[in-house]
Amino acid sequence: MLAALVGRADVSLLSCRSETIVGSSGAATGAVSRVSGMVRCGSGELPFRLVRKEFRPVAGGRHAAHAGDARHWAYWRREPLAYASGLLPTGPGLAAPRCYGVVDDVVYLADVEGAAESPRLAARRLGAWQAAVPIPDVPWLAGHQLAQRMAVSDLDWSVVDADPRIARVWRRRGELLDGLTRVPPVLTHGDFSAGNLIRSAETTTVVLDWATLGAGPVGADLASLALSTGADPLEDYLAGLDGRFDETDVATGYRTTLALTGAGRVHWMLSRGMRLPDGYEDFILAQAPPRS
Repeated sequence: MLAALVGRADVSLLSCRSETIVGSSGAATGAVSRVSGMVRCGSGELPFRLVRKEFRPVAGGRHAAHAGDARHWAYWRREPLAYASGLLPTGPGLAAPRCYGVVDDVVYLADVEGAAESPRLAARRLGAWQAAVPIPDVPWLAGHQLAQRMAVSDLDWSVVDADPRIARVWRRRGELLDGLTRVPPVLTHGDFSAGNLIRSAETTTVVLDWATLGAGPVGADLASLALSTGADPLEDYLAGLDGRFDETDVATGYRTTLALTGAGRVHWMLSRGMRLPDGYEDFILAQAPPRS
């Protein structure tokens, strides 16, 4: 891994230290740490730095029973398999962090730094990637994440002080999920939210956390971006798709996923005594698909 990092075979470790990266999350994420130190290359010495990310099965919650199901979004070994597969994007456009090696259930990645990416640019690059890349035939690709989450989510709206219209959106979930079955699938990241998007270079957006890589309706990934930014980047996403998909299908995938995911998050936040972001419910309602 050090040889891959410095680009030379004649490398030996001189010193090494590790610090925990606080705030790293994910259903199957164990410890995440930044590893740095010095290596010897020939007669010289070089500093190095990388991220060590360890994975473990989901131990609790509604989805723990599916931690060993390779087609479920909560499958705990998906991210190491994804990095080892060579299927992740490398840029320009979208790129996963460079992977220096996968050892058992640990991946060693480039420590990417940069500002948060523009939602509009990220949306355009997401569309271009999904329009160009076919869904690979691998046994560990996640299925439709939203449908899998809905299957074990039975929310009691009487215990939270939510806008009644949000609860009505949730009660339409059977109808709305049925509509998604007619939307063409694409390869999806599964958590394409602002915190996972880094502006690495003028031509590249680095996307973190590939544990939920799967197949889902076109437009679904865009919902995570919209909910995490309060922006509506649909037009930029359509520009990236460049006519590859019908605009009505794209809008259905996007708006349905946003409405159901957003409603579930409203309930989750309120049930834990959290304050909703300003305008959050109104944003969800504005995007919710009309009744058929």
